[in-house]
Amino acid sequence: MELNHNDKKKEIISFGRLLYQKGLVTGTDGNISVRTSRNTVLITASGVHKGFIKTEQIIEIDMKCSVVAGDLKPSSESFLHIETYNNIPSCMAIIHAHAPWSIAASLEEDTIDLSIMAEGRLLFGKVEVVPLASPGTKKLAQLSSAAATRSQIHILKAHGVVAWGKDLMEAYCLVEALEQNIKILGIRKAFFTN
Repeated sequence: MELNHNDKKKEIISFGRLLYQKGLVTGTDGNISVRTSRNTVLITASGVHKGFIKTEQIIEIDMKCSVVAGDLKPSSESFLHIETYNNIPSCMAIIHAHAPWSIAASLEEDTIDLSIMAEGRLLFGKVEVVPLASPGTKKLAQLSSAAATRSQIHILKAHGVVAWGKDLMEAYCLVEALEQNIKILGIRKAFFTN
């Protein structure tokens, strides 16, 4: 059953709160979007605290990042979302989180090998770290979108995690699982390596 706009906004609000409660975003970090049945996307507005999103803080943009509905400025990462939707027709939802363990790992590695763990091997194998680029730029959008064509999840170096899926639940589960697996690697490194 296709969700209507109001239901999709409620879903964005719920996942924003969940990301905040789990420490995967703080304050105005990150952004969330969902493709609509028309050629548009619902996305969190710029400067919105994800733990306290209101319905009016979710705006609708077209596939050129122009505002279709809403009075606020779209997320600074709108290009990143739209570039991914344009390049991956099966992508229906995107979460960009500022997951701390994943960001920390990206500062040291160009790929994160999670294959040492059963879940990490099944879900991820090696996770790509996209080279450093300024937030909100078309360059970052292009780098992220290219990585998204290779895997449903990747890390933006020193910036955050981007996951896409058939819905927000799929994207969220990837973000949460990635953060947990990287956290376990970090704990292992801290306690069991010289």
